Amino acid sequence: MKIKNIQKLLLTAAGIVLLGSCAKKSDNIFNMFGDVTVTFNNRSPYAVTDYKLVNDGDSVYVDYTINSAKEDMYSVTVERSAGSSSGIERITTRITDDSRRRSYSDVLKLKMARDGKTSYRIYAMNQKGTYIGDGYKNVTIEQSPSYMIYANRNIYLPDTTTKVAPSFFSLAEGMAYSYTNGAANAAKIDFGIWRRPDASATTLQYVYNLYSISVPTNPFPLYDISSWTPKRATRFSAPVTSQTNNFLYTAVSGSAIEALAKARTINLLATAGTTASNGLVAGSAVFFLTPEGKYGMLQINSITTDYDRKPYINVSVKMQR
Repeated sequence: MKIKNIQKLLLTAAGIVLLGSCAKKSDNIFNMFGDVTVTFNNRSPYAVTDYKLVNDGDSVYVDYTINSAKEDMYSVTVERSAGSSSGIERITTRITDDSRRRSYSDVLKLKMARDGKTSYRIYAMNQKGTYIGDGYKNVTIEQSPSYMIYANRNIYLPDTTTKVAPSFFSLAEGMAYSYTNGAANAAKIDFGIWRRPDASATTLQYVYNLYSISVPTNPFPLYDISSWTPKRATRFSAPVTSQTNNFLYTAVSGSAIEALAKARTINLLATAGTTASNGLVAGSAVFFLTPEGKYGMLQINSITTDYDRKPYINVSVKMQR
């Protein structure tokens, strides 16, 4: 038995030695692309060399030089990353000038229009289209907040008995008020909501609309707002359908929100939908301009009821600061 055990130990040891001799030392990703270096140049007051805090609408230059010590570069890619929701964007430039294949410079001129942090990375590829390095460097530009966002706020349809349903809304606060406490908060309230049956439908459907408390003719006279003061004269566009993607991915700064809003006619003190489809519907948005001159976007997320079967509209708001 002892001899057999000794033989097993010898065979095991021999196997370990054999495996060790066959093992290959793997490349270290943190130094295997060290032949490529990237320099972010500081040749302008607009340049960013590491991190830069800016405001909406500011100009920023990504001025870079990428060098390859041992291998020719045939293309250079600028990679832009602005958070998980927007993904990664890449712009690739082919290098056709042989004299620039070992050292390539360019300037990316930006006008900021996205709140939050955006990172830029520069990397090169060889003749075969194989990645050869990014110098292990990037730059980050952070834009200061230029808009406010209020997500998933519920505005209830009016109740005519207790009048405590929060059916009026303040865009600046992202807060709903009831008819009971609305008069005391009139200076904050931008609009109320109401509904009526769609007379053109063969089955019961409702038309949903909003109205400013400064509207000349109250569309919901069961709520007498004639004595409320002061009355905010916020102006609205007609509802625009299919705006969810614009709300999520385009309205990402104060200037972007303003551009979207100015593309619409904003002259209404009340929306005037006459059928269920052209009133406030899920996925639509109403653009607005406050008395203070702030543009914004009111997104209709859903129209539903709560556990007590009380109807409400769920909205999200983006508005310039």
